[in-house]
Amino acid sequence: MSKEWRGFGIGSQLLNHLKHFAQEQHYSQIRLGVIDTNPSAKRLYERQKFTPLKTERFEYLRWLLGFGASTTMVHHVGMEKR
Repeated sequence: MSKEWRGFGIGSQLLNHLKHFAQEQHYSQIRLGVIDTNPSAKRLYERQKFTPLKTERFEYLRWLLGFGASTTMVHHVGMEKR
């Protein structure tokens, strides 16, 4: 998302809709990956009750990918009060 649209709550709204959809579909969890060069996204996911599950590091590919680690985060559907 471009910087001028940050801070309007769009990401939070999208995640809230995703969590609602997952609950309706009886999913037990939502998983996503966040790269180490995007700490703002990681903070958003943490505020939305996603927790880090594991981090994979591949510094040797940073020159190719533009990032050197990816963290898998999980949200357990139905585990929070509305």
